[in-house]
Amino acid sequence: MILKSLILRNFRSYAAENFSFHERINLIYGDNAQGKTNLLEAIHLLLMQKPFKQVRFGELVSFGSTECRIKGEVESEAGLDEVHVHLRGEKKTITLNGKIVYRTSRIVGRYNVVSFLPSDIELVKGSPQGRRRYLDALICSLEPAHLRDLKLYHRSLLQRNAVLAKASGLTPGMLEVWDEKLAETGSLVVSRRLRYIEKILPHLRRIYRLTSGDDADVGIHYRSSAALTDDLAEGFRKELAARFEKDRRRGHTTFGPHRDLVGFTIRGNDASLFASQGESKNLALALKSSEIDLVRDLLGKTPVLLLDDVTSELDERRKGFLFSLLDEFSGQIFITSTTLGEIRLRGEMRVFHIRAGRAEQRHVRQ
Repeated sequence: MILKSLILRNFRSYAAENFSFHERINLIYGDNAQGKTNLLEAIHLLLMQKPFKQVRFGELVSFGSTECRIKGEVESEAGLDEVHVHLRGEKKTITLNGKIVYRTSRIVGRYNVVSFLPSDIELVKGSPQGRRRYLDALICSLEPAHLRDLKLYHRSLLQRNAVLAKASGLTPGMLEVWDEKLAETGSLVVSRRLRYIEKILPHLRRIYRLTSGDDADVGIHYRSSAALTDDLAEGFRKELAARFEKDRRRGHTTFGPHRDLVGFTIRGNDASLFASQGESKNLALALKSSEIDLVRDLLGKTPVLLLDDVTSELDERRKGFLFSLLDEFSGQIFITSTTLGEIRLRGEMRVFHIRAGRAEQRHVRQ
């Protein structure tokens, strides 16, 4: 998959800019706060239908404007696609090859992107909610049906919570229909999470040893609020029934995949509590690198890589690993830096010097 071109109109710091990309290396440099990260975010939004972080769409529109547009040409196994994202207020409209995409689930997974960000360390040290969100987003990119089941689960959860919050004289029978829907969709969500943890874990362990230089065992633990039996749906039904009084008193659902805990371990210890800064960086780098292998193994595709100023966060050993990975990587790369000399990549590339939301573009070989 190759992103051939990009047109931005009123997106963040870009009033009007056109980009033509190299099929492999695209180096984006410039001082801080000039728009380098904004360019990567536009690419991520175009290909993955969402920005890097959870932000309001209105924040992506340039100050003083009411709407923004992103248009790109993507070459994939299916041929040449023209993708258009239009943001107005909090409304997002996606057009694929001239036709409006009314359901995001129909385009999710069409393109694959792996992003390396300075904030990746929060996947290790941050909140369980952030790790759940990361795991679900990864699964959605590999198995789009997960997005459908997540939406169905959260829709049913909102309905059940509404009944719990408002109903007087509540009885278990009044929740029966929502309990059944939560059991059905919740069990699918949890089973996929467990399955994909098993798939990524061997890659994570192997790459962590390469980045850290030691044989410390790393793991991913998933703690569900229900027993992880062979019949997950039945376990959900029983747990929801057992928690009826507790949920009634509190006015919301206290059990389900929206409350499950995902975490990492190093030498059997909880990494969010006990990992050093260096161990956390190793683990985050290994985790994101593992995504590349997962996309290749499960989909037979090569993802687009987005790397935002990650070299500033890495020591020499980790930089060596990262650039070795990039040298061997056959797909398209977008990497930002404040200086050209920091990027140890060789060969033909497209270089973009970003200043105040404008890009000077040139083709070089180094």
